[in-house]
Amino acid sequence: MNVSRPEPAGEPAWLLPPPPTASAQALTLLCVPHAGAGPGIYRPFARPLAPRVALRPVHLPGRESRIGERAFENVTDAVKALVPRLVPQLRGRFAVWGHSMGGFVAFELARVLEARFGMRAEGLVISGCQAPRSPGRELLPQRRELSDNALWSSAVELNGIPEGVMRSRELKALLLPTLRADFAVFETYAYREGRRLSCPVHVFAGEGDFEAPAADMQTWEEETRSAFRLTEMPGGHFFHLDDVTGFSDLLADALCGQRAGQNDRQAVTSRAVRTPG
Repeated sequence: MNVSRPEPAGEPAWLLPPPPTASAQALTLLCVPHAGAGPGIYRPFARPLAPRVALRPVHLPGRESRIGERAFENVTDAVKALVPRLVPQLRGRFAVWGHSMGGFVAFELARVLEARFGMRAEGLVISGCQAPRSPGRELLPQRRELSDNALWSSAVELNGIPEGVMRSRELKALLLPTLRADFAVFETYAYREGRRLSCPVHVFAGEGDFEAPAADMQTWEEETRSAFRLTEMPGGHFFHLDDVTGFSDLLADALCGQRAGQNDRQAVTSRAVRTPG
């Protein structure tokens, strides 16, 4: 586990601390949550990822203890705010993971860290997020433009809102501005050509995910000059939350088991099969 500098006094925490169960040699994994989610929903991944991986979820404004802050409405602003807070805390090996909306933020973070700071991630993990150059992006619904009730119903249909939150009018009113802003981050993302990443890219798709099917995630391969792997998982858009331990095992194996040949250009498609028990 890499030692990092504490954030300045009075500054809201942008990263959750590394778990105590991670080893001193653990790979730091920055995790950017999906739309409407805070870092707390990713805490359960920390234990099964340890000791090989030290999970550090990103805490963006507009959620959990930062609910009173205005959420970002585009990828550029999110990355500009994150980079100066993350760079001082990254010491040693690290990787970046983003799910759905978080996928585009994670991708641009990895690009900026490598291009501007020479900080090469050991891997970029993308789950439930169409590739930037996928033609399928044009067919996705523009949820940021929906009415409050329609936006909330659409998010519920994705199974991205816990049942306890779903039925609370107070929480609905509190979360809707952040949810709308997060969908704007995802839907308005404008891809710009740039040098391909030098790190491996690991992509995970849900077999029943109509938001980001495997066919629309395949072109993530174009964003790296290193290894690429696409794995299909049982489940829908939030397949990773259905089997936290199983997905954590795949993550740790992908990030920690690929160091020897990580510069070899290869494209692999696989299917993860969930076994009972």
